Order: sequence, then C-alpha cells, then structure tokens
Amino acid sequence: MNKQYIKKGVAVVLSLLMTASLLVGCKKDPDQPQPTDPVKTEQPGGEDNKGGGEKAKDLSGKLIFAHFNNDEASALVDAFKAKYPNVEIEVQITDRANDAYVTTVTSDIRAGNPPDVFAAEAADVKRLVNYEGGYEDLSDAPYNAEDLKTKLLPYTIEIGRSDDGKIRALSHQGTPAAIGYKRSLAREHLGTDDPAEIAEMFSSKDKILETAKKLGDAEVNIFPTWQELMRIYLGARENPWVVDGKLVIDDKINEMIDLVKELRDSGYEGELNAWDPPWYAAIEDEENFAWAIPTWGLRWIIIAGMADEDKNPMASAGEWGLAHAPTPYYWGGTWYGIAKDSKNKDLAWEFIKFLTLDEEQCEAHARKTGDFTSNLAVIEKLANDDSFAHPLIGQNPYKFYLPLLDQIRPNLITRYDGTIEGAFEEAMKSYLAGTLTKDEMFQQFKDKVRSDIHDIEVD
Repeated sequence: MNKQYIKKGVAVVLSLLMTASLLVGCKKDPDQPQPTDPVKTEQPGGEDNKGGGEKAKDLSGKLIFAHFNNDEASALVDAFKAKYPNVEIEVQITDRANDAYVTTVTSDIRAGNPPDVFAAEAADVKRLVNYEGGYEDLSDAPYNAEDLKTKLLPYTIEIGRSDDGKIRALSHQGTPAAIGYKRSLAREHLGTDDPAEIAEMFSSKDKILETAKKLGDAEVNIFPTWQELMRIYLGARENPWVVDGKLVIDDKINEMIDLVKELRDSGYEGELNAWDPPWYAAIEDEENFAWAIPTWGLRWIIIAGMADEDKNPMASAGEWGLAHAPTPYYWGGTWYGIAKDSKNKDLAWEFIKFLTLDEEQCEAHARKTGDFTSNLAVIEKLANDDSFAHPLIGQNPYKFYLPLLDQIRPNLITRYDGTIEGAFEEAMKSYLAGTLTKDEMFQQFKDKVRSDIHDIEVD
C-alpha cells in the first residue's frame, strides 16, 4: 500500500474532519499491550438520562470499583466524577492474565470484602454472574433491570443473566464484529474495495476458498492466522460449547476446521499467532489481507499494529474497510454488576446507570473514544449521523454494525468458554502444524477439557 500517496491525497479534507475522528478504545485480550495514551472523557451536566442538576451536587460517598483494564476504567470513572464531583471512587486494577482478576475478585467476595462494583470481561462474565454470593440480583426492585430491554442492547442483557434467570450485570457497550480488510490489496487483487462486494467474497466456505486462491496467486494471505476464522465461526454456531452439561462440537466448528486446514495446506493463510508481535506487524505489510474486527478492533487491532508514527488513523485514512462476515457475530465486551455484600448499593446503582443509561454520557463517550455504546437511543442517533465516520475506514461504524445487532446469539456464551477455547486452540495448532491427525486433534482437545473441567460430560 502506498501510504504517502494516500496521505497527500486526503490531507486537506481530513484536516477539516479531525474533530469527527474516532479512536476505538476497548481492549479485551490480556496478551495485548496497553496503550500509553489512555482516553479521558469529559462529560457535561444534565439530569436523569441527560445528566447533572441538583442530583449531581447531592450525590456523594465512596465506591470501590474493580476492573481488569485501567484505560477503560479510568475513562469511565473520570466521566462519572465530572458529573458527580462529590463521589470518591477507588479503582482497583488486576490484570486478567493467568486468571488473576477473577481470582482476586472471588477471593474478596469470600472474605466478605468485595468491591462495590466489579467488571466482568466476556470470557468471564458467565462465571461471575453465577458465582455464589457475587453479584446482586438486578431484575427485581429497587433496580428493576427487566425494564431496560427497550433501552439497552438485548443481547447484552441476556449475557448478563445468571443461570437462575436473574439479570446480574449490565454492559455499557456492544461488540458486534466483522471483517476488516486492506482496501489497496482488494482493489489490486480482487478488483474492488466495495464493502458489499468484499462481503460477498466471504459469504460462504466456498467463496472464502475462491477468494483465498485469487489472493494466493498474488502471494497474499487471505488471513494472517486461522484464528480470524475461528472468531467468525464461533459466532456462526447453532449451539454453545456446553449444552445440558455436555461438551458439544457444533457443525460449524467442523466446517471451520476443514476450511482452515485447506487454507493452511494451500499456503493461503499466514501461519501467525494472534496477539504475537508478527501478527500486529502484519497490519502494515502487503502480504496479509483481512482480520476479524469487532467494534473495538479498529483501535486495539488495526491502529495498535501500526508503526508508531502512524498511530493516528488520520495518517492512514481510508486504507481499511469493513465488510460483513458470513454470519453476524460478536467478540468481547465488559459487564458491570453490584456486589451482593456491598454497603453502597444505591451509589453503585447510580454508577452503573450512568455507564449504561445516561444518554448524554454514552454519546459523549462514543464520540470521544469510538467505543460502541449499548444504549439503543444513542446507537440510533449515531447510526443516522452521516458525519460520524471513522477516518481509518471511511465508514460510519454505527451504521455499519446496526443491522447485526438483533442477529447476535447471546446463548452461545458459557462459563466454560475460556478453558474450552484454550484447549481447542492448543490442539488445532498441533493439527495445522501436521503433528496430529484430525482424530488425534479431537482426542487431545477432549482429553484436555476433561482434565480441566470436572463438572461437564465429555464423550
């Protein structure tokens, strides 16, 4: 890609659009490096769904807020304190690596000294909403969170339910996902960079193989790693990993295994590992075409992989595009709930309502950080704002992702996903490297799940 050519061609126009630029900021994977420029949001006042007034002056007290991501936590806390200056918030950050965050939070719960509000990443949310004595029941009075189904993304509400049907955590964001691709490579090797046409080229297994061959003939990998397809296919399943206490391998998982094996054997996939430095470096090469990109991936995958001098998306404006995946899927997200033993439940609820229901805050946060809110009114507003375009892709992310939101399947997530998917990836890497047959790969996968999880049945 000729970056200097693009930069010169759009510099004047883009300078006028600088104030509308978005920087996507929702990093979820513990192996990703933290940025050095955390985004701070500053919110104006109002009342109820609009902000401050006398209530902002009167609200006071102290909250302890546990999170695994300092950048996300800091932005949200700064916004809340700007509206409620008399509230003190102590932020406790523990990294998710090696399960440290969940271990810390659950240990505090058992000790009777939990944080008032604690976050749950998508991979952990079902564990934490079902943890005995963990989250408060938000379905009933005085919270009445069941009434929020018309105000927040429905799939996020369902994921925040415990197995007994109670809402215990709410998310401030949506994380639908798509395929991000390099426009210059698309024009050169596929004859178009139009998102609809690219989506058609990825619309089925056969189409993906056909597209991979065209790119492969030009020595371009369709994906830098098979894990991009794993992310996409996980959202295409009919069944989660565990159904009625038994491990289930959905038909789509089998289809994905065969697809990535064919891509690997044909030399059409980059053989990299997600989150490793070479995977990030591939963002700026001309040998790898497409990535799985959730709403937060513009910032935390594409921009994070750029050379330091190109971190500003204005420097690479229009070089990337988003196309819809074969099946709508989501990736990541953060949920927030109140500790059952919190002594500050009223204040904790005000904090969670601020993150999710305060429309002024949700819009300001979205415009400042590029995060994709879960607030339906704000989603609708931004999707219909033609000026709200991300310079990196030349598309409005809210308008692009809007059609996917009601197609996401919340039932695909279980408390066991992190462990199961780790075992699956480990076995798949050996299979793709040729050290295991397909049958041996499945056996290794099942043996690992059986040894790591003792309360599900593995055939």
